[in-house]
Amino acid sequence: MLRNKWFLRISSIIVVLVAWQIVGGNINPMYLSTPTAIAAAAVKVVASGELQKALLLSIAVVLAGFALAIVAGVPLGLAMGRFSTVEYLVDPYVNALYVVPRIALIPLIIIWFGLGVPAQMAVVFGTSVFPILLSTYAGVRNVPQDLIETANSFGASERQLFFNIIIPASTPFIMSGLRLGIGQAIIGMVVAQMFLGLSGIGFMLTKYGNMFETAYVFVVVFALAVLGILMTEAVKRLEQRYTLWK
Repeated sequence: MLRNKWFLRISSIIVVLVAWQIVGGNINPMYLSTPTAIAAAAVKVVASGELQKALLLSIAVVLAGFALAIVAGVPLGLAMGRFSTVEYLVDPYVNALYVVPRIALIPLIIIWFGLGVPAQMAVVFGTSVFPILLSTYAGVRNVPQDLIETANSFGASERQLFFNIIIPASTPFIMSGLRLGIGQAIIGMVVAQMFLGLSGIGFMLTKYGNMFETAYVFVVVFALAVLGILMTEAVKRLEQRYTLWK
């Protein structure tokens, strides 16, 4: 059965590539490139080192901004979910910032951070912090009340309740937030580098798009897809490790 699945997948990929090659060969390459042209472009950008350098910078920006989002989003989400006072104080600002398109804040980010890596990190942070925060908040709110009541009946302190009941019960929600957040972080990185960077994957997209080099644009898009898959899988592995009980 497993062999049949892989056979079907590989066969579908081959069929799509062949059809793409045939159709793309009859269309102006400015509008649609072909798999062979994309492969040739990939060899060139890899041989020059441009793609690797851009990927390393982009990964660093994503990881730095995403780490800041975790540091800020998880504790704040836990506090909002557990303490109503914190929720009442913070909720209006969270809701207001959540609905504002991040791209609308780019002029302010340029004023505050200039052009470069710090500004890109700020955009990544802004796009990824809210899925993490809101998922953590939902996790705390969905902790079974009977667990809390049982712990209280045995005289558990607030610290014991927090670390032994609330955080473990909220972990699946937190991990779901991380999975959503990493995807948003990659999107934020691309947007930031398109507007605020002079290097990186987003800058490559802008450069080759302005040059109408469709094959190179596809190379960058495929590189982004691979990056997104790898980072999402890494978070999934982390989720499986810390939610074995689930």
